[in-house]
Amino acid sequence: MAAARAPAAVTAYLDSLGDDRFDQRAACARWAGNISTRQRTAAESPQSTHKVPPRLIIYPADGVTARDLILSLKETGYVREVEKTRNFVIVSFSRHTPTYQLKEVFNAPKVGYLEPDCDGPDYLTTSADLPPTAAANSQCWQRAARATFPNDPCLDELWGHKKIGWDPAVAARSLPRMVAVLDSGIDANHEDLARNVVLHLKATEAPHSQGGILNARCATSGRCYPHGTQMAGTIGGRMDNGIGVAGVAPNSRLLPIVIARVEHGLLARISTIAAGIDAAVEDGAEVINISAKWPVDSRAISEAIVAAVGGPEAVRRLLVTGYATSLDSDDSVREYFPSQYRCLPGVIAAVPTDMRHKEMFNPKGRPDATDGRIQAPGVDIVVTTTENSDRGYALSESAGPSSAAAYVSGAIALVWGSPPLNKCDAQQIKQLLFCRSKNSTSTRYPWVNVEFLRELAKVDPGASCRTAMEALACN
Repeated sequence: MAAARAPAAVTAYLDSLGDDRFDQRAACARWAGNISTRQRTAAESPQSTHKVPPRLIIYPADGVTARDLILSLKETGYVREVEKTRNFVIVSFSRHTPTYQLKEVFNAPKVGYLEPDCDGPDYLTTSADLPPTAAANSQCWQRAARATFPNDPCLDELWGHKKIGWDPAVAARSLPRMVAVLDSGIDANHEDLARNVVLHLKATEAPHSQGGILNARCATSGRCYPHGTQMAGTIGGRMDNGIGVAGVAPNSRLLPIVIARVEHGLLARISTIAAGIDAAVEDGAEVINISAKWPVDSRAISEAIVAAVGGPEAVRRLLVTGYATSLDSDDSVREYFPSQYRCLPGVIAAVPTDMRHKEMFNPKGRPDATDGRIQAPGVDIVVTTTENSDRGYALSESAGPSSAAAYVSGAIALVWGSPPLNKCDAQQIKQLLFCRSKNSTSTRYPWVNVEFLRELAKVDPGASCRTAMEALACN
């Protein structure tokens, strides 16, 4: 079989089966390589007699309609369920499907490309458990409102806001931008988030699809895994309401799209993540925050990302993810997806860093935005969380790339919502973010900074984006 018709590792796995039955877990483990230790262990365990049947994302060949593809697949007699999406079909096969039949599907003339519709447990959030620090005793959320503007009691603990040059007066004047939080849902009843959370506006998920079920249960309920609520507060928690924290872009509209399962925050299927990106576009999101990682280069997801940002020009919207890596068995560093898409024009990977007590200065030369990596706060972040915690706040023990991504998404929403920069396209905002970043003697990548927004006071709010960029020396 031609490797180009499927991921090479999956094709090799199918060729190695002989008369053995296909196991979805084993195929996904092969595709993920050394990262997928838990799936591989489960699939290879002598105690594991239950093989997970195939569930494949299948693209029609050129000139073949989805309907014709579906009809030809059903002729095999082993198709149990079919879902049709914008670009591909999702096919669940019977557990009794013989391997020779799957090989015929892989080689069928009407099949252009296919990949397993994988999910967790090796597809996770990009938060990392960090050792406790001296700040771990902070319970600022228990205090009364501050006497000065803004009056949020945890403002002094938001060290990341200070370090990125955040100005509450600038934030108060900013226009709302729509930020899609592709995560585990957002508690829409949280007192610091309720006014900013919006429901799907134009969601087209089938009610019985995995995404439809997850969103119905978790999108705004607050009963599910708290990770999405934590990221939402950093991006767009309300400011000057006398409680908790203030988000980097406190006037943001927060769109919850669930791509993480309820139990332990494990990610949903590849097809659900791709559908979530499409839903963010349909709902009008201008920034898409994905604090998650997975180990495979999925065509379904990568095409959804390219379409979301507006193709090669990437002028429509920006997608932000955490920069997540791991050490492979051969001591090489392996970067997860979607962080590996950071070189695409509309994608940014946020690198978690602790820059407290470090001197920051303007870079000697304009940082290269094509690399896509920018540093942001990732340690000891006070976060909103679900209401089973003390007043719905906590000092995050789930810090790292997730928190950094939330900071960068908030920074983008704040910059893009500050006139006249609201007239800029997405790629101009990305250029500006890197152009006006900061450095230190210990930083490898530019550090996100929004201090320059104060300079817009000298620019006519009705001016063009180009005029603003010139005034900020980033034309």
